[in-house]
Amino acid sequence: MKFFDLKSFYILTDIKEHQQNKNKLLSLINKMKLSTINNGNDVISKTDWNLPKETKREYINFFYKMVTPYMNDMAVKLKCKSWDISNAWYQVYKEQDTHGWHIHENNNYTNVYYINLPEKNIKTELYDVKDNKVIDEIQIEEGQLFTFPAHIIHRSPPNTSNKIKTIISFNSNFTQINLT
Repeated sequence: MKFFDLKSFYILTDIKEHQQNKNKLLSLINKMKLSTINNGNDVISKTDWNLPKETKREYINFFYKMVTPYMNDMAVKLKCKSWDISNAWYQVYKEQDTHGWHIHENNNYTNVYYINLPEKNIKTELYDVKDNKVIDEIQIEEGQLFTFPAHIIHRSPPNTSNKIKTIISFNSNFTQINLT
């Protein structure tokens, strides 16, 4: 088997409303029932990933309203007429929390919105399987939405900070190609 380079991309979107909505999102997340993950590969202090799907998630509606115009713009740039979000969840990483290497199956893109990113070295890392190395040159800031192909291996490295990192992640699909 031979690997060949195929130019691809990731997207960084500045969410203009970040500062005005940050505290509201954090407050809505704080209201959520405590649910953790600690399975040897992942240690996440608080998440709604493993809560029942019917769990009330007030932060989701607030977040979706905020991100919809950006997703509409993204669809246009990706030459698609429509998009959807197939799943969304939040994750709170305290000191030494981590989310091991993984992919998101059955989706076009993975998206990570950084509500709190106290240090740049705890941003999401991507892994290049062709060159067997972490892609380290991505510069992400708090208040940005990081979008990348869902098949790319990625992780949240151990939080080496004593400050909390909080993200909302979601899977998206873009459909109905429009090349005209």
